[in-house]
Amino acid sequence: MKKSDSSANYHLDKSILLFFIITILVTATVFAYRYISYTPCEITDFDYSARDLRVGEIIRFKDNSQNVIQREWDFGDSSKVDSRVSPYHTYDKPGAYIVKLKINGRCESIKELIITEKVFVLDSTKLARFEVPEKITVGELLKVQDKTLNATSWEWRFGETANVNSTKKNPEYVYQTPGLKTVTLIVNGDVRYGTKKKIKVLPKERVKEKPIVEIKKLKTSSTKLKYAPSSEEVKEAPKEEFKAPYIGDKAFEAKIIQVGRKEATAKDFNEYLCGNLDLPVLANKKRTTFLELCERIRRKGAKVKELQIIRAENNCIKNIVIRYKTTRLGG
Repeated sequence: MKKSDSSANYHLDKSILLFFIITILVTATVFAYRYISYTPCEITDFDYSARDLRVGEIIRFKDNSQNVIQREWDFGDSSKVDSRVSPYHTYDKPGAYIVKLKINGRCESIKELIITEKVFVLDSTKLARFEVPEKITVGELLKVQDKTLNATSWEWRFGETANVNSTKKNPEYVYQTPGLKTVTLIVNGDVRYGTKKKIKVLPKERVKEKPIVEIKKLKTSSTKLKYAPSSEEVKEAPKEEFKAPYIGDKAFEAKIIQVGRKEATAKDFNEYLCGNLDLPVLANKKRTTFLELCERIRRKGAKVKELQIIRAENNCIKNIVIRYKTTRLGG
């Protein structure tokens, strides 16, 4: 009975010993394989070069890592992984991109690239083309013709209002007020290729009528007598209508700048506005009055970028469209 128990214990001890031997061999084999194939991350870094980091620009990347067995480039824009040493890449949209370079499946270098919008290059062949005469008279018909290549839509502004006056290719227009006007044409809906031209609109010439005096002639048997006409027979000369002094756009702009320098006030415009200092004004696309505009410019200064003056037939300014930039902070 004792002999049988001794045999079983010996068999069990042999199996455990064999298990330990096999385990040690496997572990040693794995360790040896990893030791042989181990590559240290001595340098994991990369550079990039481009004229500009903009949409569409070609960027060259270069791996500076050492002891490379495998590399993976991830450009951060869902494009395919690249494994070359110096790949080229372009971005289709502006934004911030995280570029990752993974070496040997475990060593990683990361850099952020800021890609900006593509630089706009003006194509001169797309510019709106038309001609206007140097001057025209109020009430006279103005005819303009578009000469732009490949134009399919048109927006004409003739400078009396801020609205589009015509969407025809070759429109006609009649000015109601005198002054220096700006004719603007935008084709194909692209404001970048819009063209502006100046035209001087002259006031109508008024012909003064001379008073007509009718002299009745009396016939007598011997002589013809002349007598003084009665008050009914003399037609009174028409009274001359009031006309405000005319001020050009440049001179008006200069006075606005004087207001910003506190060298003038809104009252200095009184004769040109015919006393209406509460004249409606569109300033920087916001509605206000001329008095409020002058007060704002007096506090903050102004650099005029665009000015349109709408006048009545008697030269009284009845509306102003202005775009300006303040030159002083606070106020």
